[in-house]
Amino acid sequence: MITKDFDELAAPIDSDPVRRSRAEEFRQKVEAKIFAFQLAEFRRELGINQVDLAEKLGITQGGVSRLERSADPKLSTLCKLTSALGGTLSIEISVGNRSVNLSYPTSSESSSLDGQDHLRGETVSAPPASKSV
Repeated sequence: MITKDFDELAAPIDSDPVRRSRAEEFRQKVEAKIFAFQLAEFRRELGINQVDLAEKLGITQGGVSRLERSADPKLSTLCKLTSALGGTLSIEISVGNRSVNLSYPTSSESSSLDGQDHLRGETVSAPPASKSV
């Protein structure tokens, strides 16, 4: 039986711009589905059902379902969702050896949300060792 390593199998795709583009589109779709699944799974782990979360957000249960299936939710929507769950949304942006952590308000601060994204930033000098969702 002949075996090939991944790089050898991927070489024809990597060398063809059309196939490489299709593979990249597929990768982005899969990553978006994983992100959406993680949102729903996190809510379930917290023991909150869609109906209760919808009530906290002032939307319908169907709206929560659509949010949890969304491939690209707005940052302001994620902030509101996090606040409704009682948490804080943190985003880290890293470029080279520099990074900045952006934190969105906790639920006690969320009453001031007016559709605008409110940020608190803290700069750190080294990028993180790992990434989490």
